[in-house]
Amino acid sequence: MASFSPKRISETADRLIEEFHLPGMSVGVVSNNELAYAKGFGWADITKRKPQDPVLHQRIGSITKTMVCLCAMALVEEGRLRLDSHVGNLLPELKLNGYGDELTLWHLLTHTGGIGESPTVSNAADPIKVLWADSPDTPPLAEKYPDGITIDVKPGSKWHYANHGWMLVGEIIARLEGDTIEQVLQRRIFEPLGMHATDNLDLPGERLTTGYTHAPSPESLDQLELLGKAPPSARPVDGHNIPGEWVYINGRAAGAVQSNIPDMALYAAALLNKGSGIVKPNTFNDMLKPHWCPDERLISIGLSFFRSHQFGEFTFGHNGGVDGGWNTNLTLIPGKNLAMLVHLNAYLDSSEEVYSQLLQSVLDAPAPAIPDTPLDAKVRSSATGVYTFPSGTLTNSRPVRLHGRLQITEENNELILRSRRGAWRNGVRLLATDANDPLLLTLDTASTIKPNIALAMDSNGSINSLRLDRLSLMERDDSLSPWG
Repeated sequence: MASFSPKRISETADRLIEEFHLPGMSVGVVSNNELAYAKGFGWADITKRKPQDPVLHQRIGSITKTMVCLCAMALVEEGRLRLDSHVGNLLPELKLNGYGDELTLWHLLTHTGGIGESPTVSNAADPIKVLWADSPDTPPLAEKYPDGITIDVKPGSKWHYANHGWMLVGEIIARLEGDTIEQVLQRRIFEPLGMHATDNLDLPGERLTTGYTHAPSPESLDQLELLGKAPPSARPVDGHNIPGEWVYINGRAAGAVQSNIPDMALYAAALLNKGSGIVKPNTFNDMLKPHWCPDERLISIGLSFFRSHQFGEFTFGHNGGVDGGWNTNLTLIPGKNLAMLVHLNAYLDSSEEVYSQLLQSVLDAPAPAIPDTPLDAKVRSSATGVYTFPSGTLTNSRPVRLHGRLQITEENNELILRSRRGAWRNGVRLLATDANDPLLLTLDTASTIKPNIALAMDSNGSINSLRLDRLSLMERDDSLSPWG
């Protein structure tokens, strides 16, 4: 049985509550198929002084997608669905603009269908708005997408996170099952695993923690300005945390599940046991294969699950975020037979760093060493320039908002990467990680797990593109001038 230090986890969580001004969080650790650690920290509701508790409920957001994917793969096992099934045949009344004839279920399950953050160009001015709704009602597909969905680029040619693609997955499953996606999840996931406190109804209630946001960071203000929105006017209740406004999720298959730590521990145990009780082991193994892996040194994706190596261990899982106040993490470490569950009743720009530090404490791992390898001379001289996005308007929306164009400059024999917006806009050093692999560089950020980029060369040996850990591809454009 893998061992871990409850004391170290608790100390880390207490410190993170203070360091990141969190309202509260619950942390769970699954070991040997059991919930071996579960503890709440801080407040579930600051004003009411209600303590955070692992049994309280959380909007788990996009972790829902992994459950929906398991339902889809169960149908594949039963011969009722194929990964190469064409979406247009499964949803014949849905208008698919662009490359719709080539869109398959596999593309949807890997976020490679050419679908962006907004369904059409007409929604692109405010793509996030389309993901939320003012009521829990779920209109028919034709009403939800009156102008159809635009397949922005050829399916299978590019990766871009696609909530709308998962709404289509949920609709496909519901039609094959002759039921709502809420009932399908209940029957295929929650009931078999004994997750009696979990549902996909997306309703507010007393069992939920109160969600909070922070005052917008400079990066968030940049994004609001980009969308033409005013910053929130509400004031923090404790100097840091602002009660969030409830918004419904516009498509429950994309992220509407609510659960708690004990129930999510049952789900994590099933995943550590290769989908036991939901799908066959061979099917689950297929889900964990690197289905979209342009560079094996970086993060890749299986069917719904993100794959990575953290603190020397292979991990898979998913994060969830719900606008208005919730961030959630599910990380599985199969080599240690461990899983980590984190429920934050806060919507944060810095949630990834919270998860990383908690995972480090769960694994009792040392801090990763900062590379001390000299930059390759050819890389240092040829990587400089401006990098922009490949073709596709809708399928560039997330990286445009997160960081925009990137530039690499050489300064004092070092390479500095800057972004037009976001966390890297003031510049960050690029560090070599391995003398035998000069094209893989690490960003010298304050993060516990520092992000990587992989440079690529053309046939003439010139660097012409870079790939980010976030699975985005950036292409060098020598017609663009660096900015100051």
